[in-house]
Amino acid sequence: MEYAADDINVGYMSCLLFMNSEGTLVDKIGEIKEIKPDNHSGGVEFLAVLKTMETLVSITMNLNGNFDIYATTDKGTSSLNDQPVDTLINFLHIFYTNMQHDENMILKEALDSHNYRKIAKKMHYRELFGDDSAI
Repeated sequence: MEYAADDINVGYMSCLLFMNSEGTLVDKIGEIKEIKPDNHSGGVEFLAVLKTMETLVSITMNLNGNFDIYATTDKGTSSLNDQPVDTLINFLHIFYTNMQHDENMILKEALDSHNYRKIAKKMHYRELFGDDSAI
């Protein structure tokens, strides 16, 4: 007998949950693609730009509940195999903080210091509260 829960891609849903809990990371990365379960429980693949370098990231969930993380750039590849969920959360947090830092540097170069502080405050409130009406 087949159940509707059998069709759920557990790895994909788990990765999306962790990505959504990491601030506005989902808004900062490229198209998120679902990786169908094969010898694993599924996962996600996305493209991110860090330090002006495109990085293709694939995260899959093992059958034992741990994660395999693969990152590919023009300069090479890196993989973390059979990692616990804490490592995945730390990895996503590193991506988020680096992407946020890149955005801040671009904004700082484009504006004078007064306007930069004003816009940075607005962006901070948008991240925390969803809008800048608290300013």
